[in-house]
Formats: sequence, structure tokens, C-alpha cells
Amino acid sequence: MLFVYENLEKRKQFKKHYIKYKFVGSAFFIRESDNLNDIFDLLQDEHFSYLIVDISNLIKDGNYFKIYTERFLWLLVDYVENVHFCIEEIYLDKFMQWFPDFFDEKDIDKTYGKREEVQEINNKKIEIKDYKIPSKVHVYDKIQILENYDKKRIMSISELIDKHEGVFIRYNIEDIEKKLTEGEIEFIDISSLVQTVQLRDDMLLQAELLFLQITAIYSNNFCIKRNYLSTLEEKFPYMFTEIVLLIDQLEEGQTEVKTVDASEQNLDVDKICKTADDINNILKGHDDFKKDFKSNLLKYLFLNNMGERKIFSIIICGESGIGKTEFAKIVSDKMFPSEELIKINFGNYSTDGVLNSLIGSPLGYVGSEEGGELINKIQISKSKVILIDEFEKATASVYNFFYELLEDGIFTDRHGTKHDLNGYIIIFTSNMSQEIYQKHIPDSLKSRFDMVYYFVDVPKQEKRLFIRDSAFKLIEKLQIYFGKKVNYDCIKDELEELVACNNLRDIKRKIEDIVFQEFFKTEI
Repeated sequence: MLFVYENLEKRKQFKKHYIKYKFVGSAFFIRESDNLNDIFDLLQDEHFSYLIVDISNLIKDGNYFKIYTERFLWLLVDYVENVHFCIEEIYLDKFMQWFPDFFDEKDIDKTYGKREEVQEINNKKIEIKDYKIPSKVHVYDKIQILENYDKKRIMSISELIDKHEGVFIRYNIEDIEKKLTEGEIEFIDISSLVQTVQLRDDMLLQAELLFLQITAIYSNNFCIKRNYLSTLEEKFPYMFTEIVLLIDQLEEGQTEVKTVDASEQNLDVDKICKTADDINNILKGHDDFKKDFKSNLLKYLFLNNMGERKIFSIIICGESGIGKTEFAKIVSDKMFPSEELIKINFGNYSTDGVLNSLIGSPLGYVGSEEGGELINKIQISKSKVILIDEFEKATASVYNFFYELLEDGIFTDRHGTKHDLNGYIIIFTSNMSQEIYQKHIPDSLKSRFDMVYYFVDVPKQEKRLFIRDSAFKLIEKLQIYFGKKVNYDCIKDELEELVACNNLRDIKRKIEDIVFQEFFKTEI
């Protein structure tokens, strides 16, 4: 079976459904040799069972020949008991183009791990001789934190690599072992290699192999600069599962861990959760999205407090009138009451000069003194929620602008003035289909969104609640303002027919029509 997961968050959910399975990357089997005969010998010598193998890095890498990849997958199918595969959704089409006959259509599962016939297998924990996964990585903010160590005991992973040759990383594992053991190295700093794969997906599999090979001969610590931690989690999800912080001052010969208490960071977890619940209770439908939003909001506020993430970004696609824009309004109202939502609609811009309209024209151009719409609105409103509507109408220059903004939390206007949006929530909405999103939005920008969701029609039960609540609120207001109450029972059947409509905005207008029609019967 091939399981397809949408993104990093979906992969985490997917793993929770299959706790009885061991998840590994492709490098799990290629760690000692990429020779298929050696892999065959490994499968003969060791008994493997109940594995789900993520083949994403193998497909996105592209360095291995297709015939090698297909033979490798068949070896796993033939010699691993109860083996399944998983892949990130954006690489599925590429895989199917390469190997259209490897999986039947019925064996491709896009339910994110809800097939019970797989979940119910009683798994025995597999133990693999002489095999370790590098599970712990130490995080530092500045290299000076490590300088209390003797510099001879810290080594950058780039010092262990002979050279980058085209798309290949060249190294000799025996030479690496000699450098590590003779030099009594206590930390390997992997920041430089993670920085490389951030730009070079074609080196992912090789980097994963290098980590595994080093771990087989080296039992000390890996460390990484905080800037690259999110990339590490994204690119190597089955390694470094435990993240610990190094204290600011390390004593000679010790590796200590600093535990950060949320109360020290002035984060009220209960208040954050209540705010998220209030937002979710108002938004109708979209249950999976609401669950993810709550956890991602909480995670973001901690990461932001630590200086790890500047902006919380969400892109929601789907047809008009199903709650995309409404969600942004709810978030702003609940988190920044009495402040106006900052809304930018690219549908109001011409295709020429979109970026100028957003952040102002260069000096010397007509209107340069007026600034751009985004600058003007963030100066007026104290809300830290920005709605970017009709995002599909943005241009390449705008995509580049947001790529940098979501990365750094800062943008520079046409006058050279820097604007800091640290702590902002930016919600992008679009009518794009999932297929158009994949083709239209650059990969560099896709990777910067914290949440990517496609809103579908609200379930009927949720619509019934929306219709009833909206009708009662309007009836109550009419009674308060004009002293006359509409009899809900008289319009109940007519309101029920609105459940067949898909657009919530249209439903709300039709509710008003029905209520006022009943109101005017005796009022006029």
C-alpha cells in the first residue's frame, strides 16, 4: 500500500495512526551500500517486519536511476514482512509517471492513515543489530555558546566531507571515523549541511545516508544553529526526534540541557487555547482545519517567543462563500477586538505595478509619497492579523516579496524603510483548486506556509446550526429595535430548504430575505 500525506503536519497525524509500525526513510536500507546485492544480503541477514518506508527523498532526489529505484522497491516488497510505503503528495505524480504499474489504484491511500485493516496488526518491536538513528540534536542560537568548549572538540560536518562534486557529496567513512575518534570530538555541527539541503533537494538522500553512517561509528552529540532547526525537522522527519537546548554557559566537559518553562516566557497556555476554541466555535464546519489551527497557533506562539518563527502564515483555498474570509475576520475580532482587520485584496489591483500598490512606488515616481496599501493599513490598525484575499491574482514579484517576508518577518519599502511584522498572523485566501495551487505557487513559497488547507462545503448539520443561529440573532435584533418578534416556527421549513445551498454568504442573505418577509407581513 502507498500512503500519501499532504504536508509536514499531516505526516505527523499519519504517524499517530500507525503507532504499531516503525517509520523509516529510504536511507534506512541504503545506509551501508547503495549496491542492490548488498541490500539483498542485508535483507537476508536481518529480519525486518512491520515497516512503513517513506520514499519521498528517494523520488525528489533523482540521483538514482529509475530502474535502480524500482528494483530497490521490489526487494523490500519481496523480503520485508508487512511493508508499506508513504510519500509526500507533491511527489506522487512524479512517482506515478516513473512507475505507473507498481501500485494499483486501490492500493493508493489518501485518507492520511485511517484504514483500520493496517492499524490493527499486532506489531513486534524490531531490533536491528548495530543500527542507530541519530535521535537527539542540541540547539544553539549563537556559535559563541559553544566556544566555552575547547574548539578542538567541536567539528563542523563540512570538515568531514571531502567535497561537493556536482550533485554528489564525496566522503570516506573510514577517514571520518579517524577524525572523530582521534580528535575526541564531542559535537558535530550539522548546520552547514542542513543549510545546503535547504537549497538542494537533490542532496537530501545523500545527507540522510551520511547522518546514518556517522551515527554507526560515533555516539556523541550533534548540534545545529536554531535558524536551521525547522528545515532539519522538515527534511529529516525520522531522525533527530528529540530536541534539547544548550545553556548559555557550558562548563568544561559537560553537556547540559536547559528546560524552558512556559511561565517564564509569559505565555498563558490556557488563554491561548480558549482563544483558539472561541475562534473554532464561531467558524462553521472544517473540523480538521480547526483542530490543526489550535495546535499550530499554540506552537507558533512558543516558537515566536523563542525567536524561532516571526510570522504565522495560513493559506486557505476553496470556492467562494465557504468561510475563508470569514475565518480571518473571526481571528482578528477574537485576538484584537476593536481593531480593524488589515485586508489586502489583489482583485482590486491591476497586474502592472502590483508590488508598488502594496508597498509604495520608488522615489521619483508619481504617488511615491503616498506609500502602499499594506504600509498604510498596518500603521492605522493595531490588529496583527492580515488578510491577503484573491492571492491567485498576485504576480511573481509579489510571491518573492512574501517569500522573504515569511522567512524574515521584515520587509523594506521603496523608500528604504524597514517594517517589522514580527508576531503577525497572515491569512492568504484564494479560489484556486488544489491542482492549480500546486502548479501556480512556487515551491519556495509553498514551504513557507505554516498551514495549507482546502475548504470544502460545510456539512449539512453545521449548516443547519448556522441557519438557525443566524435567524435567531436577526429575529432578536428586530425585536429589540422595533418591538416585534418574528415567529420562528412560521419560517422553519423555508429555512430548512437553505441547507441545499453551498455558499454561506448566499445562505445568510436568503435568511435575511425569509425573516424580513415574515416580519413585513404584519408590520407594513
